[in-house]
Amino acid sequence: MADAPQAATQAQLRAAELIDSLWNDPDIGAKIQAKAKEKFPDVRTSDEGLIPHLEPLKKQNEALQKRLDEMEAERKTEREAAAKEREEAEKKTYEQRIAAARDAYNLTEEGFDKMIARMKETGNYQDPDAAAAWVASKNPPPPPPGPTFGPQSLNLYGSEKADDRYKSLHRDPQRYMDEELTEFVRDPDKYVRETLGQAA
Repeated sequence: MADAPQAATQAQLRAAELIDSLWNDPDIGAKIQAKAKEKFPDVRTSDEGLIPHLEPLKKQNEALQKRLDEMEAERKTEREAAAKEREEAEKKTYEQRIAAARDAYNLTEEGFDKMIARMKETGNYQDPDAAAAWVASKNPPPPPPGPTFGPQSLNLYGSEKADDRYKSLHRDPQRYMDEELTEFVRDPDKYVRETLGQAA
């Protein structure tokens, strides 16, 4: 007759409970299971049954992570390109605004330099028109040389200086008119040139 199995002692029960607790411990359980597998190759660890199911998921996750990394790199490239394009467009527009302000106030090279200096001095880079207006107000264009409209002294019909041509006008206006009309009929172009000082 076989001996009846002996009941586990209190120490054995505690040891079994401790091993079970350590075996499934989230911090050191994997290390203990790896050591147990080294010493006893036939021991079945917790993750052995899950590996066949986890491996495809792991590969899928790796593929998804790779795709996400690629998408993130593509987005970064697109954002950088868009930012560069936006910056170039703003720069071009800004340069056009500066050129338009310069043209609007007819600034010379020196005036343009003063306009840029004014923008730097005030720190107002967004309103080139104001800087150009300021330069124009500080440097009004010089008055044009000479008379502004026609001759200043007219010798109208010989009234200022004696002119033999106009003697008959003052003495006999009718005769003067006949003489002038005769001259005009002979050569109208010449008459207009000499009388008005310009070509017919």
